[in-house]
Amino acid sequence: MLLQEFADLIECQKEPVVLFEGKRNIPETYMHKAALLTEMLTQKYPSMIFRSGNAEGSDSAFIEGIKKVDPSRVQLVAPYVGHRKKAMIGSAQYLYPEDLSTLQEERAIYETIIATPKNASLIRNRHKNRTLAAKSKYLIRDTMKVLGTDKFAMPVAAVFYVDPDDPESGGTGHTIRVCKNFGIPVVYQNSWERWL
Repeated sequence: MLLQEFADLIECQKEPVVLFEGKRNIPETYMHKAALLTEMLTQKYPSMIFRSGNAEGSDSAFIEGIKKVDPSRVQLVAPYVGHRKKAMIGSAQYLYPEDLSTLQEERAIYETIIATPKNASLIRNRHKNRTLAAKSKYLIRDTMKVLGTDKFAMPVAAVFYVDPDDPESGGTGHTIRVCKNFGIPVVYQNSWERWL
């Protein structure tokens, strides 16, 4: 995607939400580029809302750029209350699985299984033990980043740092598949680094 195509998505919305996230293992050069990108976009698009998953690595790198300009435009979707407490941003908005209504939770569970069917058993058995419960919260959180709620609008685009050899691996890959299932354009570093 070209920057102008991205701009076209953003500029036709009143408060466009864009998801920024990726792999935990991100090279130092890309950590710097990710922060530069979000700093530039925060300045260029004053109505844009930045959503991420509150994880270490790519998520943190993207968030750093926003914090330099306007941290109040950050939305973080975390797997549980108190997740990465030391990295919390006072002015950011937070969403947790506990915030979902029963209907929203059922939808998140359904879309989680649709996007990554191999995890269906894990999700269905999440109440059986702590390990399954913890793992399922992360997957459901990854789905929630895309689905949003009545207060967290669905994103108009999603920007990722991915493993170039296997872009759809792990939790990042799951989020990418949820985006694709809902027709949300996804952008990888081979495109967004050219925007700088």
